[in-house]
Amino acid sequence: MISRMKRLGGTLTLLGAAATLAVVGGSPGLAAARVIPGGQAAASTVKASVSAAASTKSQDELIPLYDNASASDWTQACSTVNGAHGGSWIIADVDQGMGPGPAPVPAWTSVIDNCYQYGRASVIGYVDTDYGQISIATVESQIKAWYSFYPGNIAGIFFDRASDTIPGTTTSNVSYYRTLDSYVHKNHGDNDEAVLNYGASPGSGWMFASSNANNADIVVTFESDYDTYLTWTPAAWQASYPASDFAALIYNTGESADPQPASACSALAQQNIGYVYVGTWYDALPPYFSGFLADAAQGAC
Repeated sequence: MISRMKRLGGTLTLLGAAATLAVVGGSPGLAAARVIPGGQAAASTVKASVSAAASTKSQDELIPLYDNASASDWTQACSTVNGAHGGSWIIADVDQGMGPGPAPVPAWTSVIDNCYQYGRASVIGYVDTDYGQISIATVESQIKAWYSFYPGNIAGIFFDRASDTIPGTTTSNVSYYRTLDSYVHKNHGDNDEAVLNYGASPGSGWMFASSNANNADIVVTFESDYDTYLTWTPAAWQASYPASDFAALIYNTGESADPQPASACSALAQQNIGYVYVGTWYDALPPYFSGFLADAAQGAC
């Protein structure tokens, strides 16, 4: 049984499987291209990485699964997600928007631990940042709680409600999020994932432009309902980075077995998005989950 995968690339290689959320960050080549640049060699590396990402057919998943530790949902997600690039990621939120909660919960211990036996995904913990308005000390204490409550089974942190500046001000959040990214990487492993959920395209790629320790691994550049997605386009600067740096989360897509999201999937495949989720809401897997995975496996999502 796999106790932990961190970046699934290495573990899946040992399993004899192709490397590919519950959250994984991509291949070593793409990771190396995250520090953007200064010079022709760096630019060439980025272009090569983007080209490689674009030529890869399948997509991986970043799945928010805030369902009170439903064993059936977690088993289905963990056993069937795609494992194409470096792994898929599943986000756990024990305390309903409050992250790890005050103590470990046996039901969550069970579903998180069980997830690793399939060798397809890793689990990351939810932590709210309220757009830079929650103190670094408080956020770090929640990160520490995730790793101590579920030892050996947390492979990174999903930082919700991220933004370039504190709302209503011009105060930059660059130092704030680099500090948190560094805390994850330096205290819990270089390969552990730091995911920033902007929910919209940031103003620039500053979160990829520092040292590897201070950089984010994945940025969620879209999170909203299906109707809103229909009019969304990625920021132009994102084209300079590999698809494995970006994720999109689309909800309210209908309950039918053959839903509207088929069109969302075909569009996502053209928008340099490496990690995807198309569903109803986050409290249960949608009835068309297997169809969504099949589309993503073909690069059609």
